[in-house]
Amino acid sequence: MGRLLDVDERGKRIRIDFPYEPELVDVVRTLPDRRFDRRSKCWFVPLEHLEYVIERLQGYRFKYSPALRRVRQKNGDDRSERPQKVTVPEGTWTVSRLNQAAKAALRQRFRDPLWVVGELQDYDKNRSSKYPTYFFDLVERPFAGASEVAKIKAVMFERHREEIEEKLRGSDLVLSDGLTVRLGGQVDLYHRNGRYQFRVEEIDPAYTVGEIALNRERVFKKLKARGIAEKNQRLPWPVCPLRVGLITSFESDAYNDFFHQLRESRRGFAVTVFDVNVQGTNTEPSVLRALEYFRHRAEKFDLLVITRGGGSRSELSYFDTEAIGAAVCLHPVKIVSGVGHQRDTSLLDMIAASTKTPTAAAECIIDRVERYSRAMEESFEAIARGARRSLERQEQELRRRGNRLQRQVMGTLESVRRRMQRVETSVARSSRGALEKRRRELDGQRRSLEYLQKRALQRRRVDVERVEGALAPKRLLVRLRRRRSRLDEVVERLARSSRRQIQAQRDRFEYLDNQLDLIDPQRVLERGFAILRTCDSVIRSHRELAVGDDFDVILGDGVLRARRLAGDEESSPGRGEAKEETEPAE
Repeated sequence: MGRLLDVDERGKRIRIDFPYEPELVDVVRTLPDRRFDRRSKCWFVPLEHLEYVIERLQGYRFKYSPALRRVRQKNGDDRSERPQKVTVPEGTWTVSRLNQAAKAALRQRFRDPLWVVGELQDYDKNRSSKYPTYFFDLVERPFAGASEVAKIKAVMFERHREEIEEKLRGSDLVLSDGLTVRLGGQVDLYHRNGRYQFRVEEIDPAYTVGEIALNRERVFKKLKARGIAEKNQRLPWPVCPLRVGLITSFESDAYNDFFHQLRESRRGFAVTVFDVNVQGTNTEPSVLRALEYFRHRAEKFDLLVITRGGGSRSELSYFDTEAIGAAVCLHPVKIVSGVGHQRDTSLLDMIAASTKTPTAAAECIIDRVERYSRAMEESFEAIARGARRSLERQEQELRRRGNRLQRQVMGTLESVRRRMQRVETSVARSSRGALEKRRRELDGQRRSLEYLQKRALQRRRVDVERVEGALAPKRLLVRLRRRRSRLDEVVERLARSSRRQIQAQRDRFEYLDNQLDLIDPQRVLERGFAILRTCDSVIRSHRELAVGDDFDVILGDGVLRARRLAGDEESSPGRGEAKEETEPAE
């Protein structure tokens, strides 16, 4: 396709149609009120600038359409309606000519493409614009977090932007504000407004990935040098973490995944959510505000979770700042990190309890609550088993005593029966012997003796019947039932006594726990007192310190490092003879 100047369908604009050529594009951009139409890939200029357009494009071998020739011929017949051209004295430069010359000088100096390293600034706002070309700044900082020392305008045209975004898909990076990048391109000058700029044409993804990892490692080494890198990790896990603080973007995928997992567990969690930015330059201040909020309310929470869904490496790098790292390490509440996917690594994974994903963080908390619940159930079952064993032992003892009593009663009854049999046998023998002896002698008295014998036997029978009636099985059963009733009462009293003893032990445990809480040194410190101690022991007298000795001042909300500079050991404290200087302990 050749180069053509034509008139549009409405006859109000000049259409400039030509294959893409950077030099010619730069010239067209100097035309007044020019507009580029992405659909037709043509430039349009108002028809009133026809002669100026033809003059500017002379030498580029444009063909004129018949319609354009007719318009030009008509304008030639009516020169009174043509705009008056600005007169430029000899030896005077026009602005466009000056800008073109400056642009040519820059191109002469920077003929070859070059690479520039800088931090992206004002890049994100381009996404909300429908304009395909991105305009942003590249900023130089001596180190992360420092003020900028230099800045340059940058432009990325649609074709190059699409190529760069396609290249970044394989490296898991997304360009955004605050990201340090290595960009390749040309130094340029936009002649219409004289703006010096860098035209971006390519990117080095490996540099940015390496910088993210190096920055994370640098921050971790700084925290380790301060001796706080593992401070939060060493905090013990709460026994039953039901009171949870959550730092995340409200109603995000991470938020929904975390809450869905907790709801599925059907446990009574109390979750407090602090809404933060999880990407972009506002990530650090919003996360710091959230950490500060939970720090002031540390006693109300068992655990603190920082989470966000998966994202690119560049998006996760907003968490890799020294300020966030220090706030996490020094936080009084145990922190769980659930940032990104399994493959992702952030600074939080190195300084807090890492679970990688929001779902894994929720599962970790649920697992600890369920383990605590199982331990409690096992304890209660052990108590119940002990009570049942005690009752069974008591019941067995009662049965043993009942059986022994029954054996004793049956033995006594058998002994009485044998005794009665012996009595009967003895009486019979005695009666027969006496009768045999006295039969001849006392024959006359036989009847009277028989009568007396009958009466004696009758009395004996009555006595035997009375004894047998007293030892009858029915009466024994009645007595056994009474004894069993008494045993049941004893069992009930033992059960009630066991329950009272268990409740008493619980009350005593709660009382001791309250007493322990009352004598907690932390409460004394929070009322304004302080503890002085050396590395070996607590200081109880000023005589224990010599001049120049270092010691710690422990307050309710932290520790101060102090040194005794001077003092008279015989002087009483508070008169100014002893001086100490303090500095915050790290």
